[in-house]
Amino acid sequence: MNHYLKIRITTSNKSATLLKLNQINVNIKNIIYEDKYLILDILASDLKRVKKYLLSNKIEILSETGFYKIKPLIKKNRLFITSLIFACFVFLILNNLIVKVNIIHENSTLRALINEDLQKYGVTPLSFKKSYQEYEKIISAIKNNHKDAIEWIEIDVDGMVINIRVEERIINNYEQNSGYCHIVANKSGIVRSILTKRGVSLVTINDFVVPGDILISGEIKLNEEVKNDVCAEGEVYAEVWYNISASIPLNYEVMEDTGKMRYNFMLKKDNTEYVILRSRVKEKRVEKKRLFKLFGYEFYFEKEYEVNKKTSTYNSYEAEKYAIQLIHEKLTTQGAKIDKIINEKVLKKSVINDNLDIDMFIAIEEQIGISKNYQKETESDTSDIKNNGYSR
Repeated sequence: MNHYLKIRITTSNKSATLLKLNQINVNIKNIIYEDKYLILDILASDLKRVKKYLLSNKIEILSETGFYKIKPLIKKNRLFITSLIFACFVFLILNNLIVKVNIIHENSTLRALINEDLQKYGVTPLSFKKSYQEYEKIISAIKNNHKDAIEWIEIDVDGMVINIRVEERIINNYEQNSGYCHIVANKSGIVRSILTKRGVSLVTINDFVVPGDILISGEIKLNEEVKNDVCAEGEVYAEVWYNISASIPLNYEVMEDTGKMRYNFMLKKDNTEYVILRSRVKEKRVEKKRLFKLFGYEFYFEKEYEVNKKTSTYNSYEAEKYAIQLIHEKLTTQGAKIDKIINEKVLKKSVINDNLDIDMFIAIEEQIGISKNYQKETESDTSDIKNNGYSR
């Protein structure tokens, strides 16, 4: 860490110059002899005395050596280095800190039991993480404490968050009466298959149904008389038709990597991102990795890849294929559950303003039955009907 300077002394008598420097006790590290010069490495603290005793000689500072040689480089990049050191420091300090404990289960009573045990074993926010073996012992202890309440439990460490996943033990899981219901159609279509698990099917293959039609009834009848009521269960698949359109631009942008990459750091708070270092890349593709989360702030390490944007054009086949793919996705987002595509046909295709507009007919097989509750008729209801609506 000694501060050395590389200097060049113009001299016609090198021996005399070196002798004079020796007499004033100048610490010389390296000596290079050139035609009219001596190139020396001396301590920066000796420079003033050298200039004083060699007044007649020209003395030039060529460079600094050791740590001081890279000092300008450090100064130039001090923001990046400071940010990197700060990030490493925070990461090392907080890497073993727990900021949140999530107990994942819908039963609040069970969550409270587990939370009480976790506090007893030191697994709490703002405490330090434990080893894998310690977590295994804690899991065993919690299961032993609540044998009748817990079927399975695991501890998952996700950065600075501890996730506790638990499955409740159900000792008596009797089936409860969920009421009375029919399976009714929620879409129009032609019935292709029926699977009746409970109740009576009121439709057959190739029947045309509309929304609201009862497909599987919960009323069990004998000779037109209701003998029993259940909640119908089953699946009815029908051929359903859709006319749907899509439009895609024929020109699209392609991102090509240039091979240049730069590191950066980013803070995220409430979906707002703050980049720590000013980006020198105009067009970029970013890969990010979350390091930790603290007090609502997420800290990310980023790789910024420089890219060039290039415009490309779909040919006719590619454009149509992509449009059909978009139509399938559009069907899914609209609630269609595509079990099988029976038929599809392009009805209309046109190119307007560099956009491909396409209209399609699609026939798909999907499950159209949904459960709908109903009220069971009582004896008084039947009596009212027989007495023309008047009750006694």
